[in-house]
Amino acid sequence: MFAATCFSTFDVCPEHVPNLLANDEDFSVAMQCAIVVHDNATSRSEGNFFYLMRILSRHHRLLHDLEPFFHQSDPTDPDHVRLLHSDGYDHALSHLWSGFRGTSNWHALPRPNSRWISCVTEGGQEVHYDLLTGQLLIDGKQLGRLPQHIATHSTYASIFGAVSDPSKLLLARFLIIIILRELSMWFLLIFLEWTV
Repeated sequence: MFAATCFSTFDVCPEHVPNLLANDEDFSVAMQCAIVVHDNATSRSEGNFFYLMRILSRHHRLLHDLEPFFHQSDPTDPDHVRLLHSDGYDHALSHLWSGFRGTSNWHALPRPNSRWISCVTEGGQEVHYDLLTGQLLIDGKQLGRLPQHIATHSTYASIFGAVSDPSKLLLARFLIIIILRELSMWFLLIFLEWTV
């Protein structure tokens, strides 16, 4: 929970927040921390620890407190659609996602989804970031993660166990691809035997 500790450094009186979030790099660090916390916070047994629950509770409160700062429109944009710290958001994603090719064209979604900010990458991928949870979605999927309903499925858990380490996740994806290819080949062989 180093990321939650790093993010907690922005937990100051409201009048001091502009001094801490003074430039795009500060926004980038805050966004990176929030994404890492969201992607690694768990609801499994370790969620029962008092101190972990306390820091996560403070983390979520701070996300709510900082939302207006992340939501600021760029005063130089005539339509006031582009967000002020778009370059910082691009910087954060470039550190977390090696395939990110930014646009610096971040905007807030209209109400009732105004908690989300969004952009479209140069490659045409839609990126959404939830200001209140730190959730990052690329084309509707979490970066480098299997969907929660798959990762917690009993069959997946019995084969791979609980996978939270990104390197283990890549190994798990590789193994799933191999298993699926082998099954496809096996079914093809069975089908060919039946048709002969």
